[in-house]
Order: sequence, then C-alpha cells, then structure tokens
Amino acid sequence: MRLLDILKFSFKAMRSRKRRTYLTLLGIFLGVLTLTAVVSYAAGYGVAIQKIIKGGSLRVIYLIPREASFTESDLAKISTMDGVETVIPMIRIFGEFNVMGQNIRASIVGFDVNYVEELFPDLKLQYGDWPSNQAEQAVIIGNNILSQISVEDARDLIGLGIRISIGGPINKGSIKGTIYGVLAPYGTSIMTDVDNSILIPLDYAMSMYQRFYNRRDYPTLVVIVDDVNRIDQVVSELRDEYGDSAYPIAMRDLQRALDTLINTSIIALGSIAVMTIVVASVGIMNAMYTTVTERTRIIGVMRAMGAFQREIMLSFLFEGVIMSAIAIILGIIGGYVGAILLSQLMSLAIGGGSSNVRVTSRAGGMQGSISLSITPVLPLEYALTIAGVTLLITLIGAIPPARQAAKLEPAKALRFE
Repeated sequence: MRLLDILKFSFKAMRSRKRRTYLTLLGIFLGVLTLTAVVSYAAGYGVAIQKIIKGGSLRVIYLIPREASFTESDLAKISTMDGVETVIPMIRIFGEFNVMGQNIRASIVGFDVNYVEELFPDLKLQYGDWPSNQAEQAVIIGNNILSQISVEDARDLIGLGIRISIGGPINKGSIKGTIYGVLAPYGTSIMTDVDNSILIPLDYAMSMYQRFYNRRDYPTLVVIVDDVNRIDQVVSELRDEYGDSAYPIAMRDLQRALDTLINTSIIALGSIAVMTIVVASVGIMNAMYTTVTERTRIIGVMRAMGAFQREIMLSFLFEGVIMSAIAIILGIIGGYVGAILLSQLMSLAIGGGSSNVRVTSRAGGMQGSISLSITPVLPLEYALTIAGVTLLITLIGAIPPARQAAKLEPAKALRFE
C-alpha cells in the first residue's frame, strides 16, 4: 500500500465512526486548550512582573550594610578593587513636598545622574531635561506623582519652584527645589518605586542628609563592575572584605533567580495541565482497542490481500496522529484566545473595569499604586513544545492498539465473528 492509500484508509475509518472520533478529538482538544491557556497566562504574568520589577544593569552590585552605614573610606577602598569601574552612593529619604499648594508624600532618591542608565535602565523623561550632578535644588518627579498634581499641562511644571519638607530625627524643616523634569512611566526598581519617587542629584541629597539627619555616611553603595564576567570575582572580594557586616546583591544573580522562578512556575503549572492530555491519551487507547476489535475481519482481509504488518500499524497510528494534529491546532488557538479572555475577565473583576490589575502598597509611611498589566504571551518555542508533547503522548497511547492490530494472524482474523 502506498502512503497516500494508508492516509485515505485512515480518514475513511474515522468518518465511519464520527461520534467516537469527535469525542476522542474533544478529549485531546480540551487538554491542549487547558495547557496552552495555563502556559500563555503564566508566561504573560512573568513578562508583566519583569516589566514592573526592574533592576539595574547586569554590571551593578548593590552593597547593603547590616548595621553601620558606609563612609568615604569604604568608597575609596572598593574603588581600588580589581574589576570595579566605579562606586556610587545612593541615598533615600522620605519627605513631603509642596507644589502649587498641594502637599504630596514621596520617597526622595539621591544618585549620580551620570549613571542613570546603569541604575535605572530605559528610564526616560516625559518632559524636561536631566540636571547635572552639580545642579542645585534640581528635582525630577515620578510619573505617578504627576497624576496627583492638579495641572492641565505637565510642561507648566518645568522650572516651577517647590518646597520639600523633611522630618529628620535631628532637625525638621524644609528646603527649596526646582522641577527640572517629569519621568515617563517606569515601574518599580529593585531599590525604589520610581513612579512614586522624586529623583535628585547626589550632592543635593547629601546636603539634605547632613542637614536633617546630621549624617555624612551612605546607607547604600552601588558598585559598577567593568565587565559582567567579573561579577563573581568582585562579589567574592566584597564578601571577604565585609564578611557579615554587609551583603552584596548582584543584579545578574537576581535576574537569574527571577527567570528561574518564572520558568519553574510555567513548568509546574504546565505539568499539571499535561495530565488532561494524558487522560485523553488513555481515551485514544481505549477507543482504538475497540476499533481493532471491530475491524478484525477487515484487517484479516487486508493481510490476506498482501498488506504488511507495518502498513496495518501505520493506518492505526495515522488515525491518532490526524486527530492529534487537528486537536493541537484548534487547542492552541482556543487556549491562547481563552487566556486573553481570562485576563480581561480577571482585570474587570479586580480592577473594576480597567485593563490592568492595580496593586496598592504602603512602604515607609507612603502609599503607592502599581499597575500590573497581564497580557498572555505564547512564544513559538512554547507552542512547539505543547504540540510536541501532545503528539508524543498521543502516539504513546496509539502504539499498543496499533501493534495489536498489526500482529493479528490473517487466518484467525478472517474467522473472527
């Protein structure tokens, strides 16, 4: 028999028992649909988390003290370590600023403006310009803070004077500031919620820190390595130098951990969903065993007319493959569409009609809202994996009855009633 003849025979056999074929197809389809929906939604959730929780460049290592803060001598010492490009202090202060008669609580973050791309990758200004490190009283406001200011055109804020009130443990008072720019929507960095913060040059932040906290040390150091391949070396040196008094956090390691967590979640959820395909495979096996029994005499006639065992086996395997292929195509499309609908329904239920899920957090006495937009994604490699796994499981279910059909003795098959 030619391959085309075997395919025709398989299609004809499937059409002769439509109800059983449809039910078998339905079982595989539901399994693929469930697996695709779960995997695409989980992958979309992972992408949304990565967009919200942004870290610094992979060359960045955050050095966090356990007790005492860092001093100028620490900066000088770390700067001389092999593999270190520079060391940047980062200062975070909580305060309140008054703009256009409105008082707004915010986190004030002081950093080296020259390294904004390393600290906050892809951070852009929506309006205004970046100040220099020497700019006095320069302020960049986060995008969520802009929404709390009653102004028709945000460009009107550029150059506007504000007063920043700080309630430090030593002194309380206020300091002048000038708005240089407004940030575009960004999300949450590993160190701060950028959208709900105001960013200022490091020198300006140090003057606040000294005046209101009477401190000249640094609560956090950002170590930038000259080559990402030397991260392990620099981390090891920092651990040797500071022991338990400080701990280094490499952005490369955090990114790897986040990727591992997301991939593990996808695999775990996908493995649970695969069980529905396994159940469908058992259904295929049962249906095909029944078919072998029903077509025993036909198999005997085919063998008597010269059909080989492999041709009998292929005719049964093709039935399973054809049903699996149809179910895979429909299931992947239906599962992806279903994941999108599920995302929209969950957004309506949680967000009150918004297309985003909003998470409200309170930290350091301030309240902020983070918008988590979950859009299911189905990369090509995921779709191919789903198709491959489904086809493999289907073949595993189809092979035993196909082998049984191929091994039937022609004489016994012809006498079967």
